[in-house]
Amino acid sequence: MSLPAQLRVLEVVQSLEKGGRTTRFTDTVAGLRAQKIFTVPLCISKPESWVSIPDLEVLHKTAGINWKLVFQIRKKIIKNNINLIHAHCEFSQLYASIAGVTCGIKTVATFHRSDLSKYQPNMVNKLIKLFASHFVAVSHDRLSLLTNNLKLPLNKCHVVHGGSVIEKKPTVTSINKARADLGIPLDQLMLLSIGHLGEIKGHQDTLVALSKFTKTMPALHLYIAGDGAAQEKQKLTELVNKLQINENVTFLGQINNAFSWLEACDIFIQPSVEEAFGLVFVEAGAKAKPVIATTVGGIKEIIVSKETGLLVLPSSPKAVEHALAILINSPPLRQQYGENGYKRITEHFSLTNMVNKYTDIFNQAVN
Repeated sequence: MSLPAQLRVLEVVQSLEKGGRTTRFTDTVAGLRAQKIFTVPLCISKPESWVSIPDLEVLHKTAGINWKLVFQIRKKIIKNNINLIHAHCEFSQLYASIAGVTCGIKTVATFHRSDLSKYQPNMVNKLIKLFASHFVAVSHDRLSLLTNNLKLPLNKCHVVHGGSVIEKKPTVTSINKARADLGIPLDQLMLLSIGHLGEIKGHQDTLVALSKFTKTMPALHLYIAGDGAAQEKQKLTELVNKLQINENVTFLGQINNAFSWLEACDIFIQPSVEEAFGLVFVEAGAKAKPVIATTVGGIKEIIVSKETGLLVLPSSPKAVEHALAILINSPPLRQQYGENGYKRITEHFSLTNMVNKYTDIFNQAVN
């Protein structure tokens, strides 16, 4: 019997900007390398300046069709003796899988998108179906889109949930220190959201719900971390002004210390309109925080309503208000949900689980 092939993986992503895809790509590269698997990370566009991935290689995709990328990726495969490609999102999957076929190697394609239009049987997705060999959804919800919409073969499709770094459960001391470091008053009831400022993240619903409490609870404060287009920020700012909650809302912009903010907060709230998976909800659970979220996409695979948080229907400020009232008025329930969430994340959503699932799929594809 021949021995299984030693994995030599080319990890390909089309862009590296703030978000779950970048986190998963970075964590996958680091996790594979920690298992002594030879891994070459490749981005087919210029990454944002804060990205730090050792030995990251960069190609430069221009607007429109870039068939030259196939030849450039092919050179990377040959130079590094690659025997498996793992590609993230549609354009990296397209160019990398074609390059892989010309070199006689398999491509595993991970689909990350929250945008439902990305799961339609267009020409790019039809080509990915033809040239890639295994397909990964980031949630069971997205798996149904791969098999039902894109008609990808079920026996070649897999679910790999995202994972988080899991540290010791926060204590009163560690929470107080995080608040001191961030300048958050100890008597403030702190709500936190982390996500870009587009409507899909549901910040507008949080703001409307928040406005129902601020007159009677001046110590209630919402921090929104994330960036977006100028018009997205302006739209939310205008809503804050209209609701007269300026003193209760802070826009943090892009942050690079999300775990410190999660440590400090009392409630994590993000009523997304759509979400492929929702890694930030895993990260909130890893910090033992109760969560208010929506019953969309992969979120319902992370949060167990009335056990680790409260799930509401999307685009329903009234439902968010009701959930907020429950958690605001019950510190014991917040603590219980947070502890349950920490246990759930520890058992099901660790980085180790994610990387191990990927290596199983990779070995299946290669061998």
